[in-house]
Amino acid sequence: MSHPHTRNGAAGRALTRRSLLGGGAAAAVAAVTGCRNDKPGSTPTAVLPVGSPVAVVPGFDDPTRWAGRVLRVAAWGGEVQAALRSAVWQPFASATGCTVHEVTTDYAELASSVAAGQPYADVLIVDEVWAESAPGEGVVEAIGPDEIARDRFGPIVATETAVPAYAYALVDAFRRDAVEQGGEPEGWADWWDVGRYTGPRSLPRNAFGSFEFALLADGIEPDKLYPLDGVRAIESLRRISAKIVDLWWDSGLEPVAWLSNERADFAAAWHYRVIAGQQDGRAIGLTWNQGLLVADSWVVAKGSPARDVAVDFLDYATTPEVQAAMARTIPLGPVTPRSFDLLDPKVTKTLPTAPEAVERLIRQDRAWWAANKSEANEQFNCWLLGGPCLQPTPTGTAVP
Repeated sequence: MSHPHTRNGAAGRALTRRSLLGGGAAAAVAAVTGCRNDKPGSTPTAVLPVGSPVAVVPGFDDPTRWAGRVLRVAAWGGEVQAALRSAVWQPFASATGCTVHEVTTDYAELASSVAAGQPYADVLIVDEVWAESAPGEGVVEAIGPDEIARDRFGPIVATETAVPAYAYALVDAFRRDAVEQGGEPEGWADWWDVGRYTGPRSLPRNAFGSFEFALLADGIEPDKLYPLDGVRAIESLRRISAKIVDLWWDSGLEPVAWLSNERADFAAAWHYRVIAGQQDGRAIGLTWNQGLLVADSWVVAKGSPARDVAVDFLDYATTPEVQAAMARTIPLGPVTPRSFDLLDPKVTKTLPTAPEAVERLIRQDRAWWAANKSEANEQFNCWLLGGPCLQPTPTGTAVP
């Protein structure tokens, strides 16, 4: 399962310092001032318009708290990292006096550097499926509820070693002219209906999303979706594959581009890329119905020499004020419900964790995917490439 925030779908791709800082604007990411001593939630501040900088965060008002300390923060690059930079880590650096160094999330580099006793990053953005398995690999630190209060989060929950960062959704997107006659699809069964919608479709070139949507189209109820039945999902995919042909996507940019240039009428696409397309004037829409709600997480590298700064950083990053600032910068869903008290309704309607959206979405089962990702993708790829494939039996053994 490729990560949606990487432009080519490959997580952990190395970025040069020049590309990381946006071409010629090569000033080091550093700063001045502040820290949070009070762990409970902050007092809400005024609602700010789209694009407004982060509000003052109560409790982060000591400009010498981490003076002279360095925090190495890893993320995926692209527009999400740019949003994190402006809404989260630059304000944190300015509020605490620490210096923030940006690096790129790379699971292999994390494992090797932790094994060598010199983790290459202190705090990292990771996908939640990887985070589910990370404790068993011994590469991340435990984060106690006395350090980061668990009751601030929802609907995404914190675990012993991972703190929610933001949420996003894989949704049904469409060209508006393609639904003028048939109306907007209300679910994946409609999406699969080639009599109602005759045009081409696009799905991810992997099991994640494609299996869930195929099963929902085949009549599985959302609350019965997991564990995923790969054999049944593939049979459902066979029925729509003639409408996809060469429109299996690898990069999250592709489905929105194909909708915009009329190569596809419908596509499973990341919600925030659809919204970006709308903001660019493209005549495309989306429905939250039966989309998949996914999240990225923060983790602290095992043996980080800046663990104290990292935990304070995570405390800051998950305050309502900072979560709201992130949502104003890029339409990723806040993971702290109180953030919505600070957001303009125009922003709220673009966010998957807003009450009116989240109740229509299906939460990704990260534990199932952590245990079954390799097998599911092997099954999907074998079918897509023409087999012959091994199919699981009820006892779990594989047969031709």
